[in-house]
Amino acid sequence: MYLTCAAARSIFDKICLRMDGKRASAWTVRATPFFELDKFEAWGQNANNAKGESSRTDAFLFGYTLFSGGSIPMRGIKFSDGFLRPDAWVIGSLVKSGRLEVDEPAALFVVTQLGWDRIASAAIAALEL
Repeated sequence: MYLTCAAARSIFDKICLRMDGKRASAWTVRATPFFELDKFEAWGQNANNAKGESSRTDAFLFGYTLFSGGSIPMRGIKFSDGFLRPDAWVIGSLVKSGRLEVDEPAALFVVTQLGWDRIASAAIAALEL
């Protein structure tokens, strides 16, 4: 992928502004994969009480899916100059709501049919703004 982390951040912020009205609050990148996050238990979801759908989770799901094609690597989404770690709280909310499922052997979060339906609805709503 030839997209840099900075260029991806700019796109992600525009998605969030359009869908949620504010820039992305979470953007953690580093040069190497997040190998320590290849198991779901490492994502620290015990205290995550996030529930339901929000414009923020819709925007993050849309952005992560744009950059990953629907299989979000637990170790980070790869760009030309680094890896983006998806926001743990958002990922937990998306798993709890059934929009993502965990494929631990592959170290992926995979968008479910419910997730794809939500992406489509959120994208249409964003275009109508």
